[in-house]
Amino acid sequence: MTRAEKWQTVARVVAITAPFGVLVGVVPNVLGNDGTRSIAAGGLIGLLITVGMVSFEVSWAVELIPRRWREAPFLVVLTTRSLVWLAIIVIGISVPLLTINQTPLSELTDPPVALSVGVSFAAALVINFIGQINRLLGRGVMVRLILGRYHRPREEVRIFLLIDLRGSTQITERLGNLRYHGFLKRFISDVTTSAMRHGGEVHRYVGDEIILTWKERKGLKDAACVKSVFAITDAFEAGGDEYMDDFGVVPSIWASLHIGPVVTGEIGNFKHEIAYLGDTLNTSARIEEACRQFQKPFLASADMVDALDLPSDVEAEGLGPIELRGLRSSIELFAITRTS
Repeated sequence: MTRAEKWQTVARVVAITAPFGVLVGVVPNVLGNDGTRSIAAGGLIGLLITVGMVSFEVSWAVELIPRRWREAPFLVVLTTRSLVWLAIIVIGISVPLLTINQTPLSELTDPPVALSVGVSFAAALVINFIGQINRLLGRGVMVRLILGRYHRPREEVRIFLLIDLRGSTQITERLGNLRYHGFLKRFISDVTTSAMRHGGEVHRYVGDEIILTWKERKGLKDAACVKSVFAITDAFEAGGDEYMDDFGVVPSIWASLHIGPVVTGEIGNFKHEIAYLGDTLNTSARIEEACRQFQKPFLASADMVDALDLPSDVEAEGLGPIELRGLRSSIELFAITRTS
């Protein structure tokens, strides 16, 4: 996604949500019969807060916010995000009151207003803390753990995408351990951000390998699981100059895609997580090994290709039945490439 496309995304989302914000701001004043001036002030308050909040959150999501801020330590991110929220709320409320309602500035510094500001900041801290914890655990994991969705194991069909960094040993030797950590951190950030835009969930990081997953329906819709791989490579291409300036190398990947049944359930006491058990994930790992064997950047199983409705600009080249290490029977693989 180019910078222009990111700004277009922000503009589209703001255009959709702004009328709702005006409505939310107007309704209480209409019901309270405070007069036309209060109704106008309420509408402007709703508009300013909505536009401010939505613009900030979408800019964060599409990475218009500088990377150093987004990837700062937990406490720094929590505090700064909460302060931004507070600033948006204070500005959104005070500007209409001072201009439209002509409220004296002294009234805005009264104890009730100060209390409201304090409560708003506390609420912002709590909401952002929950959001940060959800981000640390992985999107949706916290809700599932709280609701006990997988407290009792259940069988389901899932799609797994394994992304592995090519030439990691050579890159480590070239950069050294400390610089390689910075490189790997950015690599993982670009991979996961691109995949999550296509509905992917981060299951686990294993060294320089990332395991992503989708529920069957979500991953197959519009071939989201396939598009995510090309979104990842596009992200590396778009950020190539930045990678070269900082590390002297642009990452490339091996990618394997497979679908099948797994048993999903909670495991662990002191370190709790949702785990996937079954041959599907093991097969995905073996397919990723085959990428190196056949020097194909992106391989998918026949089960995956059969389930997909591939986009018109993507083709699957059959490699025939392949014997993979650790599997009892051969598996048919396809090399997935983009034609344009």
